[in-house]
Amino acid sequence: MMKLAIISGTTAPGGGPRHIYSLLEQMDRKEWDIMVCTHKDGSYWDKWVALGIKPYDLVLRRLSLSTFFKLFKILRIEKPDLIHTHGKGPGLYGRVLGWMLGIPVVHTFHGFQYKLLPFFNRLVYLIVENFLTLLTRHHIFVGNGEKEKAKVLRFLNDSNSSVINNGIDLDAIQRLVPADEEFASLGLGEDIKVFGTLSRVSPEKGLMTLLEGFAEAKKIFPKIGLIIIGDCPDEHEEYINATQRFIHENGLEGAVKILGSREDAIEVLKCVDFYVSSSTSEGLPYNLLEALAIGKPVVATDIPGNNDIIRKSVEGVLVPANSPKCLAHGVLTLLELGPEEKKTMEKNGILRIRDQFSLNLMTEKTFSLYKKVVGKTG
Repeated sequence: MMKLAIISGTTAPGGGPRHIYSLLEQMDRKEWDIMVCTHKDGSYWDKWVALGIKPYDLVLRRLSLSTFFKLFKILRIEKPDLIHTHGKGPGLYGRVLGWMLGIPVVHTFHGFQYKLLPFFNRLVYLIVENFLTLLTRHHIFVGNGEKEKAKVLRFLNDSNSSVINNGIDLDAIQRLVPADEEFASLGLGEDIKVFGTLSRVSPEKGLMTLLEGFAEAKKIFPKIGLIIIGDCPDEHEEYINATQRFIHENGLEGAVKILGSREDAIEVLKCVDFYVSSSTSEGLPYNLLEALAIGKPVVATDIPGNNDIIRKSVEGVLVPANSPKCLAHGVLTLLELGPEEKKTMEKNGILRIRDQFSLNLMTEKTFSLYKKVVGKTG
């Protein structure tokens, strides 16, 4: 039996923890003994424990000598055969300690967003990441767009990196029953074309752009509604208040519903007509995969991650980021689809998931890589 140590920064709802949970759920426990070092700050902690995973609670998104030595002690006692790190902070700790302890490390980038950093921070990040590349046995990118951006890393190449797309269980999602009663209780009205989005309320998700674009589209096509499902993090209170002010000042209370985080998010989204994503940066977003899996044509910003999934005029519409006018145009484009055009987009989306973004494909490629890295491939 081989032992795997997963090092991650959070257990709060999001793409990274969701990705890890999918891997843990599919792993052969007769073949792998698994431990996780992460922060107990969200619902995925209990989900991982329910799978029989041994967790250690550490704050890994901030640099701390105390945390470094705690993690060093844990890894020295546990003696894993392989370390898999996820994200910036955990990647720094795990890759340095893996090198010190002689343990091979696989690192997954869940978004390579250095261009958004101030100049000095960007310079430091790239220097550190170039150094860490030398300590990493293999790098995983969750989408082609992320790997393209990471070509600035001097020591990254095709032999020490690969793209393994995020994947979802299409059949399980399609078996979910639409939450018709809950959807009706929102009171959006009859004959309304409803757009939905699954997104936390934070600046990088571009929700102010979405609201402004929606308001513009509503002037031309009044019978539209919007539901936003996702966390409202305390650290983004000012941004959350700004979105609520915009809704109130523009008289959109009856047309826009912010529902917060919900366990039945997909069931509710099954009741909408279209899906919209206004993000300014992504890794490879699960929300778009789920939107296609439930047969929703999509309008999404044309950014890496989104455009790895959505092909223009095939599964939906791509528009420039940070442009309310362009987003409004994308919304109106979907509203103008005829029944057959809409049905074709729905079918294209489902086929896209089945062929390129299945859970089985993601897990098989990841587990095969694990065995290759620890030298047990046959």
